[in-house]
Amino acid sequence: MSKRLIGLLSTAILVFAACTSSATPSLAPSGAPTAAPTTAPSAAPTATPAPTTLVMGEWQPATQLNPFYTTSFGDVEAIQPVMRGFLTIDSKGDYVPDLATVVPSKANGGLVIDADGKGMTVNVILKPNLKWSDGQPLTGADFAYTVKWAQDPAQKGCTPCASGFTTIDANGKTINLIDNVTVSADGLSIAMHFNQLYASWLNFLTGPSTILPQHYMTNIAIADASTKSMPVSADAAKVPWSGPYMVTAAGPTEIDYKPNPYWAGGVTAPGAPKVDNLKFQFFTDKDGMIAAFKNGEIDLAFDMTQADAKNVSGTDASIGKAEVTPAWQYEHFDMNENSKNAPFLSDVNVRKAIYESVDKQSIIDAVFPGSGVTPACSAVPPGLWYQAPETCPTYNAADANTLLDTAGLTKGSDGNRTYKGKAIDLLLCTTAGNSTRLTELQKLQGYLQAVGIKSHVETADATSVVFASWADTASTPTKNCEMYRGNYDVVDYAYVLTGSPYSDYFATYDSSQWPDNAATGHNGGNDTRFKSADMDAALLALKTAVDQTDQKTAMVAVQNAYVAGLPEIPIYYRAETTGVGVHVGGWPGFNPSSIGPTWDVEDWFYQP
Repeated sequence: MSKRLIGLLSTAILVFAACTSSATPSLAPSGAPTAAPTTAPSAAPTATPAPTTLVMGEWQPATQLNPFYTTSFGDVEAIQPVMRGFLTIDSKGDYVPDLATVVPSKANGGLVIDADGKGMTVNVILKPNLKWSDGQPLTGADFAYTVKWAQDPAQKGCTPCASGFTTIDANGKTINLIDNVTVSADGLSIAMHFNQLYASWLNFLTGPSTILPQHYMTNIAIADASTKSMPVSADAAKVPWSGPYMVTAAGPTEIDYKPNPYWAGGVTAPGAPKVDNLKFQFFTDKDGMIAAFKNGEIDLAFDMTQADAKNVSGTDASIGKAEVTPAWQYEHFDMNENSKNAPFLSDVNVRKAIYESVDKQSIIDAVFPGSGVTPACSAVPPGLWYQAPETCPTYNAADANTLLDTAGLTKGSDGNRTYKGKAIDLLLCTTAGNSTRLTELQKLQGYLQAVGIKSHVETADATSVVFASWADTASTPTKNCEMYRGNYDVVDYAYVLTGSPYSDYFATYDSSQWPDNAATGHNGGNDTRFKSADMDAALLALKTAVDQTDQKTAMVAVQNAYVAGLPEIPIYYRAETTGVGVHVGGWPGFNPSSIGPTWDVEDWFYQP
């Protein structure tokens, strides 16, 4: 967005309507006859409150509003105000009802295991009077339609479709995980039957990738749904939304929202959203967003790390403040085990060598000087209930050199290594506009060069390139830094976890979930192309652990397989920095999970 329009937005926040009242008619002297009025006197009008506006900021522009076709955190932030699921996760990390009346459990009859112990039924009761933003009823029939839609073989690039709607059997074949949906006559009760035990059933009910508007989606071919159903364009204003807000305008620099007049969901008692105008403003880089926040042009600044806290903390107290909150996130280097440019990354000993060549603490000290942040080891951030102790490789350049020599990466007289006679030059990728990650990769370059591995760094747009789905990259299948196409050697980014271990680890590490796999509709999220029999077996055991106690036990094997296979290098656990303006009321603090910070926008209000 241009600087000029940013300025206009900042003034829009503070617009107040001028109010005047009619003059009171003068009275005739006492005892004198009064003349008949020619017109009836009007009552003094009630002053109308000025419209309120809150502006959110993000340095990664949203490119997709259909939650079934994106894994980008920036997109999720923009989707949550308009699309909701049966449940959500609050700022304490607990599952809470959203469109549903209660969180299902065995105790309340929401989870019923089949008599033979092989399958299960999940029962959901919707809140009464739910409607889409166009006034059409939102019922269990929409969910029944969504199940068939998600299970359609024509689906491409739909990651959530393979996380509850369908699954992969022991032979690598895609099968429908939900085999029956029964909806009550009034549309409020939904009984969904899973043909096998499914550990992530709670997470399946959570968030926007749960239920779609049947009356709208039936008019869009599934092959076109990723680009035409809920685009970030003027057409977004035509979409029936399920959330507290609806889109009135959308483009590459801004999304504008108005309250959904039919909203009846939410964690708190149903009520109309409290802000008249909600905006999402997008910036080309993080520095531009921070500057806008410090100037009072936006009310909330999202998606920042500890490294940004010092800059944001310089905001005048009359404008806002920086909040730093631990999150279920960790920064890491992914290594592409199916790289055409670097086929040796398929060797676990090479991955271990690269792991051991990296001084994580030195990287942390460069991006968070004096912060006290320490290196990460586990793929499970602290605070998650299923974390188990682990022992990871440590910085050891001497051992790294030995492992590389043994693996056939030969060091020449110039100190650079070759593999099978070909000079090595690794492609290191990350998201554009993020100076922290650029520093991290520059440090990695130095460590790689110290053990004879030459590399170069490229950055690309987060949502349209780095995190773009298989379907969204069909026209550019060989573009550098497209993770799902495997066009990288090492990529630096962060994982944001849900709190449901099977959801977080199956799509990311199971060998059936390579995005290249046409049998899964290219919907898998295993962008490292990690392949481990131990991991596959551990995830299979985790899948049937529907109780949290069993899941915690099963996660020990998953974490052990992760450490043994080394698909990535965890660098540090992230704390999220958020710029919170003085006009933001009802802000509960940053949500640590993947549900994002906009999970409860209906409860925010403008405070003068």
